[in-house]
Amino acid sequence: MRLATVILSLVAACTLATDVAAQGNNNDYTPLNSRIRRDRQFPTDLHNPWGDQTNAVSRARNSAMLSQFSKCVYNRSREGSLALLTRTDYGFADFAQVDLTNDRAVKVYGFHDCLGRVANSHSTGVQLRFSAGAMRQWLVQEAYFDRYPESPTWVRGGNMIGARTYPLSSGNPGVSGPMDFADCVVAGDPYTADFFYRTSIDSPEEKQALDALMPKLGPCLPQGQQVQLSPVLLRLWLGEALWHAANNSAPAPAGAVAGQEAAQ
Repeated sequence: MRLATVILSLVAACTLATDVAAQGNNNDYTPLNSRIRRDRQFPTDLHNPWGDQTNAVSRARNSAMLSQFSKCVYNRSREGSLALLTRTDYGFADFAQVDLTNDRAVKVYGFHDCLGRVANSHSTGVQLRFSAGAMRQWLVQEAYFDRYPESPTWVRGGNMIGARTYPLSSGNPGVSGPMDFADCVVAGDPYTADFFYRTSIDSPEEKQALDALMPKLGPCLPQGQQVQLSPVLLRLWLGEALWHAANNSAPAPAGAVAGQEAAQ
């Protein structure tokens, strides 16, 4: 075993990636004159410009230690993993919210077992923070890629993303705000959001996808707001939004026009 120990941190990076500013408008958005469209509708003329690169970025992601660890945790019980995702939301911060202690959750989800397997596979030591939020992050990623390993086949031009429910965080703007933003970004360009999510952190492909996403971010911020957004945090939010959209998008009602804002 090599002497060096690899430390995998799941805390969102504070490093500034980019300043994102809201774009003004006089259109019919909600809430509070937000640029987030009520209808969450995909454009009708969607095409996937990333298809030729998807296999390569997926292979790179699958070879990473963190991906192998999260896949191990997810595969211990896919049914149990999906059940936890259904019972929780982005506001999952404490295992007590699902009637578990931290020690019990470590055993149920095989944290130490999976950590040991990854360490042995790579002949190195691994340190990883374990928390409720991190658990949800791992499971969202693996559930999404388990269901859509090669491409986002769930995307259909003109479909609409359904409304969210928050099992743990109803009425919490600290949860609904980021999710509204992420849903808006995914609705505007689901293929690029998906490709960004598939890339490895700090890879050239991540930067390529992020550059393509930049024009989509400003229109999704509430009027007058500006944020400093890191790729790590954006990845977390878009993962939640992709998983939600993949499970909650459907054809638009008769008479709806793609990209048209809902009336107040």
